[in-house]
Amino acid sequence: MTSLRRTLAVRFCATMFVALAAIALWAYLGAQRLLRDELDRALRNSAQTEADMAAAFGSPPIHPGPLDKDRFVREENRLVVTRDSGGRMIAANTELARTLPLDLASFARARHGETGFATGQWLGGRVRAIYLPAPQTRSGEAAVLQVAASLDPLESATRTVLYRILGTVLLGSLAALVGAGWLARSSVAPVAEIARQAKAITGGAAGERITAHADVTEFVSLIEVLNDMLARLERAHQGHQRIIRDLGHDLRTPITSLRAGVEVALWTERKPDEYRRVLASALEEVDRLTLISDALVLLARLESGELVQDFAGIDAGAIARDSLARAQERVGAHRFTLTRPRDPVPLQADPRLLGMVVDQLLDNAMRHTPPGTTIAISVAAEGDHVELIVEDNGPGVPDDTLPHLFERFYRADPARGRDGGPGLGLTAAAAIVELHHGTIRAERGSAGGLRIRMLLPLHQPTTAPSPATESAGARA
Repeated sequence: MTSLRRTLAVRFCATMFVALAAIALWAYLGAQRLLRDELDRALRNSAQTEADMAAAFGSPPIHPGPLDKDRFVREENRLVVTRDSGGRMIAANTELARTLPLDLASFARARHGETGFATGQWLGGRVRAIYLPAPQTRSGEAAVLQVAASLDPLESATRTVLYRILGTVLLGSLAALVGAGWLARSSVAPVAEIARQAKAITGGAAGERITAHADVTEFVSLIEVLNDMLARLERAHQGHQRIIRDLGHDLRTPITSLRAGVEVALWTERKPDEYRRVLASALEEVDRLTLISDALVLLARLESGELVQDFAGIDAGAIARDSLARAQERVGAHRFTLTRPRDPVPLQADPRLLGMVVDQLLDNAMRHTPPGTTIAISVAAEGDHVELIVEDNGPGVPDDTLPHLFERFYRADPARGRDGGPGLGLTAAAAIVELHHGTIRAERGSAGGLRIRMLLPLHQPTTAPSPATESAGARA
């Protein structure tokens, strides 16, 4: 596992080292070039002085006696030689100068009246020399004046500069390492604090959020993402708790009824008709349990993507007509009306799933409206969509209930009577509508009842994402 703090420190230190090394190299080369240029200027000045003296006295002044090379280089470091046109030495200011090498290219340039510089080997070291035309003497033999200086002092100075620069680079790198460690530690400290707060969130209390460093620009997006995730998890957790609680309530009711009916039937001997009534009541409770189970399975398959839709060209009016016919076959005293265009309303949808949606809407309206209530279905083409409306003229639902419609197990009636259903039917209906890239919503009808409006696209997109389902109603 890689440490972010160590990675930041190493990369920052390596970057600083490379930058310091580059600056040091540039400084060293610059200092070396500066010292060399300064030596060349000094040689030029010395050569001009020697030329003037040679013009006045005929030859360079000679240092008497033997000389120590190191002392001479350290104290004077000027070697002067006069050469004839053939390069032979005519005069020298010291015996040490007689060992100076001759650079033929620079000598030739001086013979043609130009000045030349050359570097060569001399007595185990290196020497820098300037060649220039010699002034005319009485004898007329002098042709070229050579003035040289040992490079030992310059090389010693450049080595000193190099050592100091390297020392500066090493000290700077050490300081960069310490600073990089502090910077990396301070940079990741907020992450550790955010992680500590995240670990402390147990989900036991609602509204727990991460607040550490929420005002720091670099961490605003991270904290927003984490808090959004916590909000989604909190909503999912609350939903799961509500599902478990409500599902337990809904399962307990039919199970209790089944047990009570069977116990009463077993108390005493009864007539066959009485047993039939008990069995019929038990069958109703079994149907209720089956309805809950089927709704849960359907929702799970819809949400997991296991339910594969089979889109085909259908007539939306025919779907509404068939669902209305099935609703009229049930026991009840409701009136039904169907409004649809005379011509077919073509729609690309899964006929089986869309029929389940319309069946659920009608079943929802029948269960929650009194006998004699009118339930109206209308189908119409609206641009590139088909609008399907199921509306009743019953008592309707409170306005504050509409935003919660279509939540699992939600009922407007807290009493949760046995006729209310499992509270999952319209949840599955809205999931099917979303699967068709449509929208469904609930609103108050013109007569005060509930109106559920669906909008389905005429043609299904191939890769477009499903739009968010609008708040929809379920009093199931």
